[in-house]
Amino acid sequence: MLYGGLFLVAGAALLAITYGLVANGTAIRTGRSVLITRKVGTGQLPTLPTSVIGAVTTPVKGPPSAEAVPANGEQASGTMAAAAPGGQAAIVQLLAYAGKVTAVFKQLTASQSAQLRARQAQADARYEELRSSQLDTLLTRSGLALAIMAVASIGLGWLMAGRALRPVRTMGSRARGISERNLHERLALEGPDDELKELGDTFDGLLGRLEAAFESQRRFVAHASHELRTPITLERALVEVALSDPNPSVESLQETCRRVLTASEQQERLIEALLTLARSQRGLESCAPVDLREVTAEVVRAVPSNGVKISTELGDAFTTGDPAMVERLVANLIQNAVAYNEPDGWVTAWTGLRDGEPTLEVTNAGPVVEPGRVDELVMPFSRLDGNGSVAARNADARQGLGLGLSIVEAIVDAHGARLTTTPRSEGGLKVAVSFPRPD
Repeated sequence: MLYGGLFLVAGAALLAITYGLVANGTAIRTGRSVLITRKVGTGQLPTLPTSVIGAVTTPVKGPPSAEAVPANGEQASGTMAAAAPGGQAAIVQLLAYAGKVTAVFKQLTASQSAQLRARQAQADARYEELRSSQLDTLLTRSGLALAIMAVASIGLGWLMAGRALRPVRTMGSRARGISERNLHERLALEGPDDELKELGDTFDGLLGRLEAAFESQRRFVAHASHELRTPITLERALVEVALSDPNPSVESLQETCRRVLTASEQQERLIEALLTLARSQRGLESCAPVDLREVTAEVVRAVPSNGVKISTELGDAFTTGDPAMVERLVANLIQNAVAYNEPDGWVTAWTGLRDGEPTLEVTNAGPVVEPGRVDELVMPFSRLDGNGSVAARNADARQGLGLGLSIVEAIVDAHGARLTTTPRSEGGLKVAVSFPRPD
């Protein structure tokens, strides 16, 4: 209906313009002159006197005059007087006759002019009548053709709109059937590579990202539940063992309490890590100047080395961000580098500018990591073990929560930074975090 209405409006405007151009002289108006021809009979002219005829027809002796101007009466009379001496009376009669003839011709000319004007007026009236009739015919037939084409355009527009919008209905019906339980389904729109196909592909991409996010959330919840259930189960077992002893000693009860306290501390660390991860994923809460050199130096002094040699090469690296989050990022990188390392291994921390960007690099000498499994390191609760994987080599590492690099990645995303994890062929990892250039 919209396209049909637009066609009707455009056709009406075109018809109005055409009618105006034709009516106002685009077609050149050509008047037709009426020519009236009338024969003059001899009975309408006066009779020439006989004496004049005889005088005129008398031969004239002597050379003819060099000048003869019959239109002028005085010259004609002089000539005739010279040609025929003594013919003055005939000349006078001839001039009188000429005056009569002239008067007759004037009367005839006036009559013919009147008739000409009357015929011209009749021709103009007829012309205007024909012109008006033709304009009315043009308007009527053009309006009829416009009405027919308007109806046809509405019908064709309805069919073409339905055909063009069919993919939209298909996408709508399929999208209504997709929920969190079947995010694996796609619209899979078929057809030409046009805007609607691009829209369907974009929606499929969105569904893919949602599926990945929901799957990551499910894994996170499952892993968090498992990690929380393990210390709770341990605490319950310790309490049940202590209660089942009919004669418990003070030492056994104290040992049980110490083990329960250790399990509670593990739960507390896990809950704190989960809260830190959630806050990091939410974004920055504050923004202030941060000196990576100073933060890294303080973290290196505070983190237990557990026999691993930690060396630093710290240069100026100023950026902006949340100081608490940046400190947690540096601490997680240093702790992971120490925990996943050889007993007599080493860790190097470097800060400075790389390509104009303030950068932090932490490198360790741990076991060899498969290049294909590097991306798994930043997944929550991911602990790689087995052949060619990262494994904890001391007691502190065995108590790891598997959230260190996940928190690092969330903080990196919150600051708009870039995280690069590169496995070393000799063993260990090189983790680099490049922050945006400060304002």
